[in-house]
Amino acid sequence: MFSCDISHLSYEEAVKSLYDSITDPNNISCQIIFVAEHSRSKIIRDFVGHIFDIHYIYHPWRGRLVLITDELVNNAIEHGSNPGDIDSCIVESGINAIGEFFINLEVHDTGRGIDADDTKHLDAIRDSRLQDTTDNGVYMEKRGRGLFHITEKLVDRLTFSTSPRGGLAVKIEKSIPRSIPVTDPASK
Repeated sequence: MFSCDISHLSYEEAVKSLYDSITDPNNISCQIIFVAEHSRSKIIRDFVGHIFDIHYIYHPWRGRLVLITDELVNNAIEHGSNPGDIDSCIVESGINAIGEFFINLEVHDTGRGIDADDTKHLDAIRDSRLQDTTDNGVYMEKRGRGLFHITEKLVDRLTFSTSPRGGLAVKIEKSIPRSIPVTDPASK
């Protein structure tokens, strides 16, 4: 696994560093270290999109996983860390033993930005299969929990654990059957 600290790199430098670090597109394993600032989420989101582009996976999975990545990173920044804290995102992707494309994302925060009471509800969110979501975005009596409900429906696995950084680690795993590579729709 390679590690890339993008905390103080410009967008262009960070993206180049991440893209250049891919030596085997069928076996990507990296830890991205980033400062808890929203400008960093675009870099990670674009890197995940690039991985999908390398594997010719577009609609609908590219967009869905880029959005999930963005939400997980932004939640760590907004709710799990104080401004200036150092968070991380582990990205693993490639081709699994049965020939499917897979991507695993694990976002770690410091735990200093979240109300301790909120963490008690995260496993309940995952374990619950309640579909009692009202029009005002309330899920399990907490605003914003619909994101995890939606994410859970799109990925193969969603897990929560304690991060070595002292906060929360949220991990998603997704495998996508490969088909014959298609032309990038944007190139038409």
